[in-house]
Amino acid sequence: MFDDDELERYYRRIEAGTAAAHARRSRPRREVPDVVFTCPTPEKIAYEDLAAVTGAILAITRQSRSRSLRCYECACGSWHLTSGVPRPD
Repeated sequence: MFDDDELERYYRRIEAGTAAAHARRSRPRREVPDVVFTCPTPEKIAYEDLAAVTGAILAITRQSRSRSLRCYECACGSWHLTSGVPRPD
């Protein structure tokens, strides 16, 4: 189990890693103002960022250790949870 301080440190470490990863991106995200991206899986919860979805994974796995969850960045720009096997890129 995590106490509040451990969870806070974990979130800060994830946020720092996410910020560093965004700084390392080799290609900037393309902004297309006239196009509205719709989510191909609108039935799934959309998390704003990696830290939020990671927190959800921690909370869920804390309650049910039998689940194997992972996250992925969706085409719509949000993050989703899945228990599926990762697709090869």
